[in-house]
Formats: sequence, C-alpha cells, structure tokens
Amino acid sequence: MATEPLLLLDESLSPAVVQALQLVDYNIMTVREVFGREGILDPDVIRWCREQQAVWVHADDRAISEHRAMLQTSGIRTLWVRRQRSGMGRSEQLRILAFVLPKLFESWRQSPRVRHYSASAASPTSAPSLRPVTI
Repeated sequence: MATEPLLLLDESLSPAVVQALQLVDYNIMTVREVFGREGILDPDVIRWCREQQAVWVHADDRAISEHRAMLQTSGIRTLWVRRQRSGMGRSEQLRILAFVLPKLFESWRQSPRVRHYSASAASPTSAPSLRPVTI
C-alpha cells in the first residue's frame, strides 16, 4: 500500500486504529506522532496535510462547518468517519476504516476531483458506506 496517500488520523479517533492499520501496511500516522503532542488545532492539521499531501481522517462533526473555507481552498483530501448517536468504539472505527479505505483509494483514482468523503455504518453488523461530501 506504499503507493497510497499518507493518512493522518485526528485525535477524534483512537490511536489504536493506526497501529492496527499499520500492521497491514497502510501509510497512516496520528496527529500526536506528527506533532509530538496532543491538542493540535484543526487549522494546523489542515496546513500540515496540505504541505505533506496527506489525507485528514477525522470524526469531528464540527470540522466541516467550522473550517469550510479553509478546507475549500487548501486542496487537501478528507475522510470524515461519522459517529452514531450511541458513539463509536475502537473496534467500530477500525471496522469502518478497513472496509472503506480500499474503496476510497479507488474512488480517488477514478474521480480525483472529488476530495471529501464520509464513512459510516448504520449498525455494528451493517456494511459501512462511503459517500462523497460537498464542502
């Protein structure tokens, strides 16, 4: 998977997910690994992703509305992992990402102009979905 883009997992998701995905050769890092600390502001994450041509993977429901203008002009790609109201544990985060990442990479190969996607699952037993998001 070395030809796939670098993924930057936001603090809104579990760092344990990164460890599991790295075991199967995904090019993924946590915000803490990159910046050396926690509490990094979203605009700094967006700038870093732009500089590194990385994909921002997050579960922050407010990120799109709060940083819309910056996301529209930065040129970065994002994957928003949407939580159910009941929450989303590590195993569910991993299940969703493991299911949608190959589909996401294929979508970017076929439609590179579509930069933002959301991923979710209706229940722990349903197949996760991947959808383009307009920002």
